[in-house]
Amino acid sequence: MAWSADTRVSFFGIERLHPFDIGKMDAIAAYLVEHELLDWADLGSGAPVSDADLSAVHDPDYLASLHRTPVLSEALEVAVPDVFPQAVMERRVLRPFRVSVAGTLVAARGALAHGLGINLGGGFHHARPALGHGFCIYNDVGYAIHRLREDGFSGRVVIVDTDAHQGDGNHAFFAHDATVASISLHQGSAFPHPKLVGDHDVNLPDGTGDATFLEVLERYLSTVVRDLRPDLLVHVAGADVLADDPLTTLGMTVPGLVQRDLQVQAAARRLDVPLLHVLAGGYGPSAATAQSQSVAAMLNAARRG
Repeated sequence: MAWSADTRVSFFGIERLHPFDIGKMDAIAAYLVEHELLDWADLGSGAPVSDADLSAVHDPDYLASLHRTPVLSEALEVAVPDVFPQAVMERRVLRPFRVSVAGTLVAARGALAHGLGINLGGGFHHARPALGHGFCIYNDVGYAIHRLREDGFSGRVVIVDTDAHQGDGNHAFFAHDATVASISLHQGSAFPHPKLVGDHDVNLPDGTGDATFLEVLERYLSTVVRDLRPDLLVHVAGADVLADDPLTTLGMTVPGLVQRDLQVQAAARRLDVPLLHVLAGGYGPSAATAQSQSVAAMLNAARRG
């Protein structure tokens, strides 16, 4: 289980101009501890990755450009004033994202070792090799898979993205990698525009709701994902599918989101493959509650065996 207080972006209140709930990860961690599902000592993350680390998967010129406030502002969709020293921007903005990337690697290695790894942050699925947008500047899943390869893992990876927005960054990262399949179930009318072509894309209509979403997801899990024969399943599990999300209109409920995540976990168990679970987006008032309940349900399911 990966989490660190150092993943909290804090830029003198400017971060509140974006609808993402910066405190969501902290609230989920506190919920899990309060309900005695784990202790604070069970939560951790690795040291923040560096530009040198990230250059293995991201264009070095792009990484260098993120140290300029106009580029960073565009990627984060928040106007960061060009008045702060670079060291302040590094510490308060870039470093938290780098800690989150490290957390996904910790969770990925944990998944291979124990069957389930969860990062309470991460899921920056819009970041492409040379482009950041949609509040995503580094692609943590792409980086984690690269590092697993360096560790010696050579198996097939299947990414199932159920965030309300298309996982265009993961599509871009693995477009020419036959060992990784990228599947995205998303609201067709939502960001990004235009969509990138992925291995499998499902454009869901506005107002899809629980029943249809879960039926489509189960169909893909029991056919496409099964036939791809993964050795690692990655779930990018955004909470922006919820009915109270201000950026989307898929209309799912909190119980529906919990069931969604349990369905993916159950599919991983049926296939007898490790599961890496990252929490991705979520901008409405019930996002933290829904993902707290979801992660709790997943931990309980894992403990029941």
